[in-house]
Amino acid sequence: MGLTNKSILAFALLVMLALTACQPNQNNSKTTQVYDKPSSLYTPAYANRFRIKYYSDHKRIEVIHPWDSAAPPLVTLLSGDATFLKNNPSAIKIPVKRWVSVASTQISYAHQLNVLDQLVGMAEPQYVSNKKVQAGLATGKVRDVGTAFAPDIEILLALNPDMMMISPFKEDFYAPLRSAGIKMTTNSSYLENTPLGRMEWLVFVAAFFNKEGEAIATVNEVANRYNKVKQLAAHANNKPCVMSGQIYQGVWYTPAAQSFNANFLKDAGVRYIFNDRPGTGSLSYDFETVYQAAAHCEYWMMMVNRAEAYSYSALNDEDPRYADFDAFKNRKVVYSNTHHSMLFEKGLLEPDVVLSDLVQLFHPEIKTGSAPVYYQKLSKE
Repeated sequence: MGLTNKSILAFALLVMLALTACQPNQNNSKTTQVYDKPSSLYTPAYANRFRIKYYSDHKRIEVIHPWDSAAPPLVTLLSGDATFLKNNPSAIKIPVKRWVSVASTQISYAHQLNVLDQLVGMAEPQYVSNKKVQAGLATGKVRDVGTAFAPDIEILLALNPDMMMISPFKEDFYAPLRSAGIKMTTNSSYLENTPLGRMEWLVFVAAFFNKEGEAIATVNEVANRYNKVKQLAAHANNKPCVMSGQIYQGVWYTPAAQSFNANFLKDAGVRYIFNDRPGTGSLSYDFETVYQAAAHCEYWMMMVNRAEAYSYSALNDEDPRYADFDAFKNRKVVYSNTHHSMLFEKGLLEPDVVLSDLVQLFHPEIKTGSAPVYYQKLSKE
């Protein structure tokens, strides 16, 4: 469960008291004792991959190692205390005034927190729809720093950011940047397997700007709305069968049972056809395997990326065998055209709206109070 409003206010006050003092601490030995017992601890209610410890002169963010949960956590130290920063050169000065992002999802969190004015660099900006970021790129206020896995070191050094927020890769592409003295922190939000867990990384991003109280309030508001819609779906009389995914280069990719999208389907009160296949990523099947299992499913959920309007004709053109599924024959395909819908950007912070879409589309008898935003019923022939 999320925190109460009273808890939010108390937490925000504690953060302010711990972090607003920026005068040097005369007790130098104290500022380097980063493993002392923290005065406060933020343990996420829904996310599983980070926590924040608060001390008198700094914050310590711990992110679970993305590829080895038994390994020590990835640690980022944050402080506004001059003495602490002097004694801990790797620490990031907060609130951050200049930062670089490598992923559009990070932009979604920053937009929600109103900290895009501090953004000075963006990797792969062609994948970012945010108008403020695009305006900054057009005027030169925000620089294109290259690809997410191989940013341009010279541009980054010229930008001199307080920190760069990176995404985890199994191969350490960022070693040259680290050697060049660029401070980085790892945002592993995409590894969370639940909609609310992924959304709660808003608090992680907020910690760099001293906006945790605001972020926690937002998380609680969204979670409350999400859980209300989830309860509506839980009481639905019918639990329709739903299939998902499409063929790509001869392989049909569909969510495993504990994956992000499968959890959306679970909370939408449907019977996902592969909910007995464990895993947190994608399942890979040939057409025949999926057809044998899902030929008679009532609904088909998919994501497409098309500049033009999508249609049953376009779906049939991709593979004529699709027309053999009952969901195709009965015109019960539910889709999100991510070229236009901003599902992966704005939708990240609105899982309650995404769930509302799915519940209305899979349970037409349930009215959640708002029209679908991110997912639609495919209607164009």
